[in-house]
Amino acid sequence: MGRIARALSWRWPRILALTALLLGGVTIANVMLHSRSSEHELSRSRLNELNMLLHEESSLQWKTLSKGNTPVRVARELGAIRGRERTILDELDASSALRTQVTGYHTALDAELGLLGVGKTTEALVLEQQQTDPAFVALAAELEELGKAETTAAKLAKHIADMTLMLAMGAAVAGMGVLLFRFEREHRISQRATEEMLQQQQIALDTLTEHEALVRHQALHDPLTGLPNRRALSELLAADSRPALLLVDLDNFKPVNDRLGHAAGDDLLIQVSRRLLGTTRIEDTVIRLGGDEFAVVIHDGDQIAAIHVAERIVKTIGEPFDIGHAAVSIGASVGVAVASASADGDQLLREADEAMYRVKQASKGGYGIFV
Repeated sequence: MGRIARALSWRWPRILALTALLLGGVTIANVMLHSRSSEHELSRSRLNELNMLLHEESSLQWKTLSKGNTPVRVARELGAIRGRERTILDELDASSALRTQVTGYHTALDAELGLLGVGKTTEALVLEQQQTDPAFVALAAELEELGKAETTAAKLAKHIADMTLMLAMGAAVAGMGVLLFRFEREHRISQRATEEMLQQQQIALDTLTEHEALVRHQALHDPLTGLPNRRALSELLAADSRPALLLVDLDNFKPVNDRLGHAAGDDLLIQVSRRLLGTTRIEDTVIRLGGDEFAVVIHDGDQIAAIHVAERIVKTIGEPFDIGHAAVSIGASVGVAVASASADGDQLLREADEAMYRVKQASKGGYGIFV
């Protein structure tokens, strides 16, 4: 997951930055190409204007045949026209060949106008056929070719600009699509990794909880009989407001254990725990304190209920046990104590122990009540 995060944090911003730079470069190139197209369009317009001026200049030659001040006016108009022509040639940054053609045409036209000005019409017509008109036709053809070239260049520049922009936009869209796809895939991988990590954490938490529950169960229960142990007894007495407590000490257990062995003794203790569970109420708790000592907590019980349970315990434990296909008889001495309003768990345990000790000292195999 850390590797994915590092890949996302390092890779995507740089790719997006490169995409932005690409789009910026294409935009600048597109603007430049469109600008070049506009320049070619302007050049074509200037060439058309120059062609029109040359036509207008050619048509002025016959005005010199009129009377009065026509030659003067024609000369003035020619001066204005040629001034505009020079401006256009400068704007076009025309080649020396084109300038030479225009100059040659002006020279022939001036010669023809000079002949017309002195009335030599025939010589002027001959000059027009031999020099002026061919020069004009050649110049007009050259201007037309230049205009077509500028038109073609303008269209080409615009077409390239449009195609470049379309390709760049397509590449950008494709790139963004790839980035989104990769990002979505990495996101799904990251999400799955996160889910797996959460599952592992939950498994670990459940395992820890089960372990803690097992540890607590082991800490509060006797490993042989599975009954709650002395530590659990302390918690039960502390939680109950006025319980009755019975301490059960087995009589003659040690001789049986020594004669038949520890395995038989453990089996006997397990059978005792089962009989104790059978003699108590569902709401009561049977506890093994250790060795051959047990306890029974009568929850919310009075002295009468405790005595009834003690009587059943003495009777049940006094019946023979089947240990290793042999009948074994033991007994139980039970001490009974009922909590008073001011008694705590430790005091109740001492009182029940004292009552049980008295029974053991007296005759065994019975029960006694702490008074």
